Amino acid sequence: MTRTARQQQILALLEDRRKAAITYLAEQFDVSDETIRRDLKVLSEEGIVEKFHGGVRLSMPRTEPPFERRLREATEAKTAIAARAASHIREGATVLLDNSTTACFLARELVHREPMTILTISLEIAQILSAADSPHRVILPGGELRSADRTISGAGTIEFLSHFTPSYFVTSMVAGSARGCYDFDLFEAEFKRAMIPLADETIVLLDSSKFGKSGLIHVCDWSQVDVLVTDGAPNEILEQIEHGHLLLTDPAAGEAKA
Repeated sequence: MTRTARQQQILALLEDRRKAAITYLAEQFDVSDETIRRDLKVLSEEGIVEKFHGGVRLSMPRTEPPFERRLREATEAKTAIAARAASHIREGATVLLDNSTTACFLARELVHREPMTILTISLEIAQILSAADSPHRVILPGGELRSADRTISGAGTIEFLSHFTPSYFVTSMVAGSARGCYDFDLFEAEFKRAMIPLADETIVLLDSSKFGKSGLIHVCDWSQVDVLVTDGAPNEILEQIEHGHLLLTDPAAGEAKA
């Protein structure tokens, strides 16, 4: 069953909070309690959430973890965004990829490109590149393996990567608003903040469903983003891409440069 954008946003919020009151969700999405109850009824019938008096929680995983689900969501948009981003990355570059699912789609695009140096905290991305026998040099930091999303994390992870100066830092965020880019995870927010100043260009990959979502931790302002790759963004955000440029996945929309 196809979910609405709000239902997907409710799931993203619950993946971080695990549970939430219906009144809280109604306030977050600026809709009535009854509207939230209808959304939750759909998600409950899919077996994804469990309702309790006054609230809702994620069901215990029965088939695949949240990361695997995210790899299967918005695949058309992520594929188009990844292809557009790949066309922007020059030959022989050093590319630092975060652990987002959209970066995984980009890794698939880069597999058969000319040799590059790829830095990443994602074992999923490393596996994509190694399984395809790609020509790239892949560098992984040390740290603690977070099995839920195959991410290498920890203070040592950030310290190791801080010695590199990549041509591109490619990242995605949980949410984008007029106030900047947001995430839920403390380590990921710290990692992204530390990597942005090191790269020649910071590329943010965001599908249109991310705009308008709520986020817990402010990662960066739009003035720190050199390239935004998206399938559509609000004008209030496009106006803030000051020194970089925007790459739209729809060729008919053209390319806007600040």
